[in-house]
Amino acid sequence: MAAAKKTTKKATAKKAPAKKATAKKTATKKATAKKAPAKKATKKATKKATAKKTTKKTTAAASVGNVVVASKVKEAVKAGDVRMAGDFPEALNAEVQAIIDKAIERAKGNGRGTVRPTDL
Repeated sequence: MAAAKKTTKKATAKKAPAKKATAKKTATKKATAKKAPAKKATKKATKKATAKKTTKKTTAAASVGNVVVASKVKEAVKAGDVRMAGDFPEALNAEVQAIIDKAIERAKGNGRGTVRPTDL
């Protein structure tokens, strides 16, 4: 009988650490649940900061980037039975941006917030 009691104690001793491990997992889950709202707040703050950056008004069309589409320019040039240099779309883009900038300045000079064909 004494041997049977020792076996029972050993089995009970093995189960006790398992309960502690479960308690640790529960504590970890609670800690993770608390951290989740903090991550959401960080994402919201990032979105607000990004929104502020994008709402800045630009005064020149040059900051927009490419205005012309190189593939469409190539199609138009090819239709004229000539070849196109590789740097032609970049030069055309610069010219178009300069025209847009002049049209913007003319519209503002006339007290308008809308660019019209007459501004070209």
